[in-house]
Amino acid sequence: SLLRYLQDESLDKKKEVFKTAGWQLDNVQNIPQQMNGSDCGMFSCIYAEYICRNARFAFSQKDMPYFRRKMVYEIMKKKLLM
Repeated sequence: SLLRYLQDESLDKKKEVFKTAGWQLDNVQNIPQQMNGSDCGMFSCIYAEYICRNARFAFSQKDMPYFRRKMVYEIMKKKLLM
């Protein structure tokens, strides 16, 4: 679904095909679930961060306020926290 979304957005906004050469698609099971209708962006960013760090998904919906504050800090300081 995410790949289809990226492809559709690229065609709509940039009028060009989204290049996926070299991509690997994984269907990860048993991951933390979003429990509201407003944290989809945060969940996407946190999933990406954990995947890049090859970390175990050890967070939940209740951790989103912390991750929001952490993201603001990282943006303001132009430095990632690990």
